[in-house]
Amino acid sequence: MKNHIKVNGKLLQTNKRFSQLKESQKNWIVAELYKLYHNKMKERRTTRKLPPNHRDTVISSLYEQIQNREIWIPYGEVKKYTFSKTTKIVKSFKKQFPKLSMEIEAEHAKK
Repeated sequence: MKNHIKVNGKLLQTNKRFSQLKESQKNWIVAELYKLYHNKMKERRTTRKLPPNHRDTVISSLYEQIQNREIWIPYGEVKKYTFSKTTKIVKSFKKQFPKLSMEIEAEHAKK
């Protein structure tokens, strides 16, 4: 078992993929990712992709929450999944918060 490690008496797979998680775990992670990313977009007052340092803070806080829920998945897998969904998250922000999006875009147009 070269792809497993023993942590706290549990055998964990070190090369686990996002698709191997249970459906309820995936749904929870996706919901948290959207919530964290949208909150960061509101905080930064932007309707575009976040810069790398802000995106990394979102991924880190998501990974902390995943660990607190005792879902085991490698950090790189979470990061890869986040990168694949970034465009979709940004588009959903505009659909979920249309008034705020218009307001933010108007602010940027004035600059």
